[in-house]
Amino acid sequence: MAGVLGAVTGFTSQFLEINQVSIDNWGFKLFYKCSTVLLVLSSVLVTARQFFGNPIQCDAGAANGGVEKEVLESYCWMYSTWNIPKEYKGACSGGDQDMDVTTIVYNSYYQWVPLYLIFTAVLFYVPRIFWLMMEGGLMKFFGKGTTTRFIEDQEEKKERLVDFFRKNISNKYNVYFCGFMFCECLNLLIVLFHFLLTHRFLHYRYFFYGFEVWQYYLLPEEEQRMPGRKNPLCNTFPRIASCNYWRWGSGGRQENINAICVLALNHINDKVFLILWWWFLFITIIAIIRLFYRALQCKFACIRYQLINMRMNRYFKRSKRSEMIENFISNCKLGDWFVLYQLSKNLNRPFFMDFITSLSMLYVTKGPLEEDPEDSGDNFMSMLLKPSYTSQESEVKEKEKDDNGG
Repeated sequence: MAGVLGAVTGFTSQFLEINQVSIDNWGFKLFYKCSTVLLVLSSVLVTARQFFGNPIQCDAGAANGGVEKEVLESYCWMYSTWNIPKEYKGACSGGDQDMDVTTIVYNSYYQWVPLYLIFTAVLFYVPRIFWLMMEGGLMKFFGKGTTTRFIEDQEEKKERLVDFFRKNISNKYNVYFCGFMFCECLNLLIVLFHFLLTHRFLHYRYFFYGFEVWQYYLLPEEEQRMPGRKNPLCNTFPRIASCNYWRWGSGGRQENINAICVLALNHINDKVFLILWWWFLFITIIAIIRLFYRALQCKFACIRYQLINMRMNRYFKRSKRSEMIENFISNCKLGDWFVLYQLSKNLNRPFFMDFITSLSMLYVTKGPLEEDPEDSGDNFMSMLLKPSYTSQESEVKEKEKDDNGG
């Protein structure tokens, strides 16, 4: 049990990124973290039978005594229909339907709701997996021993990281920035795909689901109960279903038992999908705004500088080399700026100030590093296939030990 608790605690701290360096931003976390957690919790909620009872309960009328209740309910859960006559009185029943009585609508997709929610949760985590592969542990490499308030051998670490940045990152990491933008675009595409897929999954009743529910409950109660007025909750997730159970009677003939079933679980499903609809609408708007904002960052160097300045404003004001730093940030490549911006969120701020000041001085005195015509930098596949920076650091340490031993 202690091992299981330890594994769960380790996974939770890893997933929530407790005491870890940040490799993305809050907008990205809304998709792979908040959305994934919300979908998993929703899947657990719709399977919590101990809180909400059986998902379906059927009444066969006079035939109740001649059929096993569990068999009937299991059959109707898999093959229940919605062809209840309009004359049937009751909330969320046939009177709320706007369809021909002869039209049979099968509602067996309800049994797939928990699995569908888990599948969607995995889908929203896919961009995170791609970004972990492309990021390769770069922020963790820079943050090794430089994120705490007190840093040992500060000058030595600063010189080592400045040298590493100049040799391995400068003018080579545009693909790093493009990879992150690709994952942000993928987040938007996945949430739009979610709307289309769920709309198909719920028999084309989901696309405007949240808006229709909002409009319905804005109406006075008298208008809500008017004939012909459909409740979107009941239309998308009906509470009453009809079931025709066929079996062989004692006389050797096939007989039909018609039962009216209450889909109790849909009382939870409609609320769960309503919350999900509004949540995914919210993050869709956030994703569109962030992509537009990202385009402005690519276009205007002043915005890129101000983003770092907002984090380091107090230190930039005190520095005598603030103009030199601004010139360096405004003229460096997009990939270099994005790495610096991510470092500003992770490194100890005084240390990062010394780090970026040293880079700016080298930029002024030595100029920007010229790109090797035979080495155009990391492409997409090389970034995916290269070893992580954490493994590179361990190899360097082992080499230093060997040299010292020799």
